[in-house]
Amino acid sequence: MIIVVSPNSNYPNEPLHVNNMLDNGLELFHFRKYASSDELALEYLDNIDVCQRKKIVLHSHHHLATEFLDIERLHFNSYDRIRGKQLEYNGNYILSTSTHSIQEFNELNKTWSYAFLSPIFQSISKPGHGISNNVFEDIELKDNADVDLIGLGGIEYQNMERVLDKGSDGIALLGSIWNQIDPTNYLISCNEKLALWKADQL
Repeated sequence: MIIVVSPNSNYPNEPLHVNNMLDNGLELFHFRKYASSDELALEYLDNIDVCQRKKIVLHSHHHLATEFLDIERLHFNSYDRIRGKQLEYNGNYILSTSTHSIQEFNELNKTWSYAFLSPIFQSISKPGHGISNNVFEDIELKDNADVDLIGLGGIEYQNMERVLDKGSDGIALLGSIWNQIDPTNYLISCNEKLALWKADQL
């Protein structure tokens, strides 16, 4: 599985690129715009093709899920998860969360479909983050069979196979894909590499 997370700052014609990626094999897109107003978030989401909204995961603005009946996935960061914010939505949505240590990941229960584990490598979108505290080597300590582990942080086309070989169930792209002139072509290349990797596992 490859997931794309929205960039920290706005990318030119971003919703158009999201639609293009969704049309070209992107499995899930995380809308993560904590600084956006509800009005701007609604405008952004309204520009996503209706037929693709089941692939949208609200990483922020959870309350807007009621405005878009086709959205069925919500993501909660570790802070909100510990506060139990997900309990307001449990049962109505497919839930995911974020973790920052393998111990935190291994303690998750079946409430969660998958969880990000980060930073796998030095972050691309947050310079300096993950230099001394990355969790790449810890992936192999995964012993939670109920929740899929999705690697996040510094993952790009060149190193994605290392993350999969280590035991990750999937990867999330953020800085690497939004640094591209054409995010869709980059995604297609990553998906092709993923398909080849899966074929080698057979």
